[in-house]
Amino acid sequence: MASKSIRESKEKQPYHHGDLRAALIAAALKLIDQHGVKGFTLKDAARIAGVSIAAPYRHFADKEALLLAIQQEGFAAFAAALAASRDPAATPKDQLIELGVDYLHFALSYPAHIQVMFGMVGGPKPQQPQQAPAGMTGYELLVEAVTALDPQVPEDLQHDLVLACWSIVHGFAMLQLDGALEATGSTGDPESQLRRMLARLLANN
Repeated sequence: MASKSIRESKEKQPYHHGDLRAALIAAALKLIDQHGVKGFTLKDAARIAGVSIAAPYRHFADKEALLLAIQQEGFAAFAAALAASRDPAATPKDQLIELGVDYLHFALSYPAHIQVMFGMVGGPKPQQPQQAPAGMTGYELLVEAVTALDPQVPEDLQHDLVLACWSIVHGFAMLQLDGALEATGSTGDPESQLRRMLARLLANN
């Protein structure tokens, strides 16, 4: 009976963990790195964070809400990382290449975020586009960089180039994360490879 009383007493005490929300997000990211987006539960995140299985519900109604928080955090950090590529002194082509390189760096540095950001087909979506400190989303930064190459190009052609750049950079980053390029005989480090591909794509621009 004594042990039961102690347990009940502890359960009634105020909860102290510092930033529980951040701890749960960090725990979820660790689990996503290990098992993928579908390979964990809120209970797993609570265990990694060292809290009770009821604690996550103080901040997240369910796993989807936790994933949404990660997705929003990821897109905001992603936009900020891409905004760092903006260099008024660089040529439009160089600015666009640096944007792609920063995209690659972010993907390789934050693979769990990328899984949630772009891998949640049919899952949670950000309620609002997540912006960089300068006030632009990652996609808007890409459109701006492509438009700067030649503002007189028809809008449909600019859109095609936006999609081509995005497809190359994102696809290359995902192939790197999956380890799918190891057997292809490709040479050079990922950044150098991406720079070459984008330079060839933009050779006539």
